Amino acid sequence: MKQKLVFLVLLLFAVSTFSIADDFSDAMLKAKKNLKSAMDKSDEKALIKVRGEFERILQLKKDVWIVYYYLAYTDYSIAATYMEGQVKDKIKKYTESGFDMINKSIEINPDFCDSYVLKMNLNFNRWLYEQDKMNDIIAASTEAEEAAKKLDADNPRFHLTLGVSSYYTPDMFGGGVDKALESLNKSNDLFKTRKEKEEYYPDWGRDMVNGFLAMCYIKRDKDGDKEKAKEHIDKGLEINPESGLLKVYVQKLYDEKYKK
Repeated sequence: MKQKLVFLVLLLFAVSTFSIADDFSDAMLKAKKNLKSAMDKSDEKALIKVRGEFERILQLKKDVWIVYYYLAYTDYSIAATYMEGQVKDKIKKYTESGFDMINKSIEINPDFCDSYVLKMNLNFNRWLYEQDKMNDIIAASTEAEEAAKKLDADNPRFHLTLGVSSYYTPDMFGGGVDKALESLNKSNDLFKTRKEKEEYYPDWGRDMVNGFLAMCYIKRDKDGDKEKAKEHIDKGLEINPESGLLKVYVQKLYDEKYKK
């Protein structure tokens, strides 16, 4: 009788564990899908709503480090909606919240490369609202870059982030289009064979890298660059037909440059 009771307890525990795992995976995949949709539209209200989804997932108390990652990524995405208007107080608010969330994630799991890639992106935001802390921003960015490279030098989002940084950094300060193209082309190649460990792990960037490759070719404008830019715009839209970056911003750059 005692053995049967122990067996039943273990069975109930196993069923409960599998149920939580299924609930967690389903909730994460749903929130991740909603996050992508909100990001494509650059919809602040939808992003805030998705953030609430991730906060509720925390209550399942499973793999909370990856949930904190997505809370940080959502904060970063909300900050991005204020970039065009240069609303510095909002950019700062959500960037600093992103730092709080990603630091919690790293505290629990310090071995996840994408967390440091996200920190690189968050540090890039700081140039918009605290340029007086240049040395601190450079030091923090370098620290995050070195950690990401050490953990996974073949992470395509790592090289994508390096490429985006180089694109916006003047040649005289070590950036420029040609340097950006080196990182972006490497990122693009790495994405072709990349497979994440879990379906709900971050997999963003495949359309974005094509968008920035197109932007580089438009900006450089050498012989053949027009065709290369168009090729990457088409490829990016094939990957993500709803990409706001490609449909609105990059396509507009292309039209202004070549359809006069």
